[in-house]
Amino acid sequence: MTRWKPLWTLIPGSRLDADHPETGVLIPCRNTPKIQFFQTIKDIERRLNEPSVTLSSFIVSNTPSHVMRLLWAVDKPAMEARNILFQEEDKETYIGKMMQRIASTPMAST
Repeated sequence: MTRWKPLWTLIPGSRLDADHPETGVLIPCRNTPKIQFFQTIKDIERRLNEPSVTLSSFIVSNTPSHVMRLLWAVDKPAMEARNILFQEEDKETYIGKMMQRIASTPMAST
């Protein structure tokens, strides 16, 4: 069972929320709702129409990217573009990547 852990990042004058499950992603298809949630959360953000809130979603995977490449036929940069980060192989950098991506996300437009 996937355990979701919310992560809140506060920047003065704004609120950034990111949800990330601790999970492996041994899912045979890359177009499942779980994998596509990084886009769904942005749709929710737009509907909120609250300029001070930015929503993001990440999957932190214990499954190595080379295994996922065999299953999905996409490379690691394409997976990272879907906000899938790799906990074990990038243990020194995955949190920084997540925080950098959250911080560089433009605030919701009104």
